[in-house]
Amino acid sequence: MPRRAAMLIVATLVTGVLAVASPARAAIPFAPCQPGGPTTADNQLARDLRPSMTGARLGRSVTGYHISCARAIVANVQARGLNQRAAEIAVTTAIAESTLHNYTVAVDHDSLGLFQQRPSKGWGQPGELTDPRYATQAFLSAMIRKHTGDGWMGGDIGQICQRVQGSAYPEAYAPETRDAQLIVASLWRQTATTAAAATTAAARRPAGPFQKVLMASATGWGATDDRHDVSVADWNGDRRPDLVVVQHSATTTGRTEVSILDGTPSIPGAASSFQRLLLRTATPLGLADGRQAYTTADWNGDGRLDLVAVQKSGTASGRTEVRILDGATSFQTVLVQTATALWPTDARHDMVVADVNADKVPDLIVVYKSDTASGKTEIQILDGASGFQRELQHSVTALGEIDARHEVTLADWNGDGRLDLVDVRKSGTRSRKTEVRVLDGAAGFARDLRKATVTAIGPTDGRSDFSVADWNGDGRLDLVVVQKSGTATGRTEARVLSGV
Repeated sequence: MPRRAAMLIVATLVTGVLAVASPARAAIPFAPCQPGGPTTADNQLARDLRPSMTGARLGRSVTGYHISCARAIVANVQARGLNQRAAEIAVTTAIAESTLHNYTVAVDHDSLGLFQQRPSKGWGQPGELTDPRYATQAFLSAMIRKHTGDGWMGGDIGQICQRVQGSAYPEAYAPETRDAQLIVASLWRQTATTAAAATTAAARRPAGPFQKVLMASATGWGATDDRHDVSVADWNGDRRPDLVVVQHSATTTGRTEVSILDGTPSIPGAASSFQRLLLRTATPLGLADGRQAYTTADWNGDGRLDLVAVQKSGTASGRTEVRILDGATSFQTVLVQTATALWPTDARHDMVVADVNADKVPDLIVVYKSDTASGKTEIQILDGASGFQRELQHSVTALGEIDARHEVTLADWNGDGRLDLVDVRKSGTRSRKTEVRVLDGAAGFARDLRKATVTAIGPTDGRSDFSVADWNGDGRLDLVVVQKSGTATGRTEARVLSGV
């Protein structure tokens, strides 16, 4: 538990005024826990629970924002397949640590987020710890690891919280348990009610993953093509993925340009995501010719996404090279420029950047799609801390060789803290629809987490780019489809399909 929390509790006990905690913390910046912020239902639940709340940290000061953060925790517990008690433990911890605030600025050492987890203690990078999905899953993983044999299923909740957090104030958790149980019980019931309604409606609509459309909209960007790399990432920290467009040729400035469009609807409640421009800038990178790949990652741990440009061939070194531009300077400053251990690569290789070994430095993940010695898709991971010189892993996957009809990425699909391989097959399927298959990173990509699953989308081609992200804050990764051209509107269009 942070020192600031203990100081506020002491002040409350001395003065007898419970409201001391709220003003003292109000100046600390915090981020939303849900993509759309608190809902009407969150505000109403806060009003309903307020008379019954008795804890020193939250108690009758509970608001819709607090409920929205608890809802994010509960959704991620359910996504992990754990029970209501796990949610009670997690919410108890978050009340004691942050009063259910997703704090984005560290005041006590380097503690951040709902659980006040510290980057310096190996919990993750700042941008990860202020992401409720990552933070909750990290907490749950530690809880399971430190209580073998499902030891967290019984015993005192306060002691379980303390064992996970290792706080200097172990007595802080138990007084918040009752409030956490009230909140979790209400949210768990809401989820059950929603699930029952969904079951009733299932006969009237397609059921299963990648069938329900969460969002469909023409974007604020015209038609795009092979000159544009398109992906989604949360640029402005509002928990909603934004649209990142990298134009690497035929720009007016003669430089590679980056534009980011806001994922939050410009008209609340309407299908109007990706309309408002958050950033448009020319970078120091010259124009490219298709031998490059682009992605975003927080390289330097400042909580801002940086631009990673991988030049596969045609380099002065004769090797695959990486340049990283600082997001905090709107991609004007070069953070890294290095030749990697890889010889030249080409269209047979896809590049992903993510922290695989939890050392807080993103690593380079190379997906070998064809012409491999094994006759299967292979994955090689180069250590970011070594400047991409040292190999961390080389795995033969359960996926056969693939071609341009496939688009692959890596993401933690099942919340176990390991990156999984997501293969989107655009065409040539038996179903005559786009299909998704997920291979388990914990098993070296040798087994399926999700067998080939038919989506609600027909066959697609090179005009469509795919990403995965938790669009609606339910703890499950959703499928984001961006159609660059050939749309009815003449603009770049986006659709999000629910992963549930």
